[in-house]
Amino acid sequence: MSTAARGRLLAVCAAAVLCVGRLAADSIELTNGRVIEADRAWFEGTQVRYEKDGGVYGIPRSLVRRVQTQGGTTLDPDLARARERLTAGDPVEATRLLKLVVARDPRSLPGLQALADAFMALGDPRSARDVAQRAVALDPRAARSHELLGDALVALGDRGAAEGAYRSSVSLRPDPQVERKLAEVGPTPTGGGGGARFRLRYDGSVNEPVGVAVLGALDAAYADYNRRLGFRPDDAIEVILQTEAGFQDGRTPDWAAGLNDGTIRVPVRGMERPTPELLAVLRHELAHSFVAARTRGNCPTWLQEGISQWLEGGDPARADLALSPRALQRTLPSLLSLEAPFHTMAGPEASLAYAASLSGVAHIIRLRNEAGLLRLLAALSDGLPSEEALPVATALSYTEFQQSWLDYLLALKPSAMGHQ
Repeated sequence: MSTAARGRLLAVCAAAVLCVGRLAADSIELTNGRVIEADRAWFEGTQVRYEKDGGVYGIPRSLVRRVQTQGGTTLDPDLARARERLTAGDPVEATRLLKLVVARDPRSLPGLQALADAFMALGDPRSARDVAQRAVALDPRAARSHELLGDALVALGDRGAAEGAYRSSVSLRPDPQVERKLAEVGPTPTGGGGGARFRLRYDGSVNEPVGVAVLGALDAAYADYNRRLGFRPDDAIEVILQTEAGFQDGRTPDWAAGLNDGTIRVPVRGMERPTPELLAVLRHELAHSFVAARTRGNCPTWLQEGISQWLEGGDPARADLALSPRALQRTLPSLLSLEAPFHTMAGPEASLAYAASLSGVAHIIRLRNEAGLLRLLAALSDGLPSEEALPVATALSYTEFQQSWLDYLLALKPSAMGHQ
């Protein structure tokens, strides 16, 4: 090979090496928009240090927006500073810095996790919960996000939901510390007959066989609702069996119709064992108790009744088909008009209200899955009025949700006609 050819080959090889080096470089993005490609970059004190072409250089952190490593990790100087401030016991400054991080990059998982940490250090568990939920939604496989969500829920007193968050964290990455937290919020052991979950009383004579059977049915429903809602009431639920009153199926007697105040009251005169109709009512009324406890009583009646029917095992498709002609005639009830109790309604009017309630809840789940329904309950628990809570959970106003629900029912018309 000639000297000239050898020289050209060496030049090509050198260029290739330089090209590979640049492809594998760290990128330093400055606040003025300029990008510096370096062999390696890192934070050191008040500077960002980097290696390039055999030399080591430094830039003040204040001039650096972020560092992108060759592995794809984004290093934000404010994130690094915020972690230092958290370690130093300064959550106020850490929170300020982390808000900047998340504003620049809403999909920064390390930023969201650190911000949830900072809010907890500030004593603001509601904000920590909201940020941790964003982190979980961004990457459901990140165990740390579930742990942070559990921490915030514990601070808010929502031990049932915290238990679910901790279980998710441990299933993704076993961690003795998280397992200890899970054990601390785990269910309190119950004794026979429902134990701490229920307090049974009789209004009239004692009917022990029915009482035991009722508590058994309620206990099974309780475990089901705890799992589906990620929540359980803090206090034992009072159950009153009215042994001098006859049972009447339906949803309009005085002991039903959304009048549940947290106490379950059912008439059982003459019963030797719970009937299927009574079991359905027990599930319905227990659902009311769960929703009332979760929302602290701040829940519109249509949502209360819709969730209770859904948990009870009601058939949303049947309710949808019953409402489809109303949608066609543009006489579909407004959900906003169904926020007050139903007990003053006549039979047909009440039946329409119950169908609309179940159909409305089913539409929330159809649009946003069960997670959307849980977000709505959480927003109501925070004291938001329903007009503000619904957009938080569904990203739709009452008017927009009503229109979306109407459009869905209108689309069912051909199917509905086929079932007539």
